[in-house]
Amino acid sequence: MTHKANCRILTEVLAAHGVKRVVCSPGSRNAPLLVAADEEPRLRTTVIIDERTAGFVALGLAQASNAPVALVCTSGTALLNYAPAVAEAYYQGLPLIVVSADRPERWIDQDDSQTLRQPGALANFVKRSVDLPDVMSSDRDMMLYVNRLVNDAMIEATRRRRGPVHINVRLNEPLSGQKAEPLPPQRIVRCLEADDILPKEQVRDLAREAAGRRILVVAGFMLPDARLNKAMTRLAALPNVYVMAETISNLHLKGQPSAIDVILSTLGEELKEEMRPDLVISLGGAIVSRQIKEYLRSFSPEEHWALGHQHTTVDCFNSLTLRVEADPGRFLSMLGKFMGKQRPQSGYAQQWLSLRKQALETQAQFIASSPWSDMTAFETLLSHLPSTVNLQLSNGTSIRYAQLLTRKMPHACFCNRGVSGIDGSVATAVGAAMVYPENTVLVTGDMTMAYGIGALSLHQLPERLKIIVMSNGGGAIFRFVGSTASLPQREQYFCAAPNLPLRDLCKAYGLEYMRAESQSQLLSKLPSFFAPRLAPTLLEIVTDGEVSASILRNYMNRPKI
Repeated sequence: MTHKANCRILTEVLAAHGVKRVVCSPGSRNAPLLVAADEEPRLRTTVIIDERTAGFVALGLAQASNAPVALVCTSGTALLNYAPAVAEAYYQGLPLIVVSADRPERWIDQDDSQTLRQPGALANFVKRSVDLPDVMSSDRDMMLYVNRLVNDAMIEATRRRRGPVHINVRLNEPLSGQKAEPLPPQRIVRCLEADDILPKEQVRDLAREAAGRRILVVAGFMLPDARLNKAMTRLAALPNVYVMAETISNLHLKGQPSAIDVILSTLGEELKEEMRPDLVISLGGAIVSRQIKEYLRSFSPEEHWALGHQHTTVDCFNSLTLRVEADPGRFLSMLGKFMGKQRPQSGYAQQWLSLRKQALETQAQFIASSPWSDMTAFETLLSHLPSTVNLQLSNGTSIRYAQLLTRKMPHACFCNRGVSGIDGSVATAVGAAMVYPENTVLVTGDMTMAYGIGALSLHQLPERLKIIVMSNGGGAIFRFVGSTASLPQREQYFCAAPNLPLRDLCKAYGLEYMRAESQSQLLSKLPSFFAPRLAPTLLEIVTDGEVSASILRNYMNRPKI
């Protein structure tokens, strides 16, 4: 047991506040923290050398477990490597507990080894930063101070809109002492919040407002929520309400509400005007669909209500009129109940359902006549996806094809859309696979896979990790988006096809390897790939990047109705 009282207080309070997993990276300054984490029986540790990878593994653990996860690093630049994952956690509302070892304050900026200004280093992307002093176990007042700071950080990480916090831990020499006096049981500060339900009278008034309006509900990324799903199902049954739910909203609703771009890409200007909503109700995080953002910015509703706890006023559609700071599931349950009593009369939902049916039929015809490409590969893959999997999607074309082609929601679906970087997609999936008992399937492009190879260097990868790599010659999204598609430098500077010997990498890292270069080969490989055998597996799907970009472009530009 480490003799450092601040480390022992920290780990005991973390465990009492619900932290069960700690992702550690080696170092000397953080040795007392690693010993303390190892000695705390309620904490399960995972050691990852690279802090950037460690941060995203912790992010995946938090996604799949819906619980706070701690990170522990040594002093110096190690902390800065957490920044991408911490920023993503901030915008996803996930409670990462960043614990950094630090040297005595008197040695900062004094050309001493491995020192920099650590307090506040992540200030833009954490809810709270605290700096724990190195205290003697005989100094009761200072130990109470450390206890209070850790309790405060944990309350902030897990209350209302959750998010990351940074706990910086000062550690003086010597670091390796293991003779420790017993500490008194630590005080655990709980926080009871008022129930975040609006008064019934207030919701009833809003329901009267909404009942006579044409309502479009737009749902961005969220964690699975059974109560919210039930409330949304009830609301979507009303004739004046249509729901556009992105794949990563994790809403399991009837039909294919995630077909946002499928529908909007078929509508001409007159029809868009005709379908303009009176009221938009939005919930969840950042929206993937550029089409819905452009549509609602161009054809603004009279009102826009934003649901849920936000870190600031978010007005993505430039039409916000009301922020509802309440639990979305509880609010929508009450709203739907009161609106139902108003018996709204409208054909608005049926109009959208007819447009969706027509768009999906047109899509099926288009895909059936298309050659082997990213689109046909994704359609084949997603139509055979088992309902029990957790799907992890990388940014770029993977999330966009999933938006177009997901027919039936898997158990859960995730993508790092908080800040939408390609870094960390592989590590996030690895972390998620550590805690989800069924298969976790990552679908990624070859560029993102090359960026995240370090995540495969764990001593033992999760046995239920399945990775699908779309090998299409680098960043496929750059062959499609207008800003880069026609540039002569496109292939060299943007698509940047990686040197990615996947078969050899699988052999080196202990993954089973599969390969498909046609639809028939893919169909033959999928049953074995999805089989519940305990072995991490990688499936490489080879397509032509130019052909794939051309097909996607033709699809999005097909004739309007």
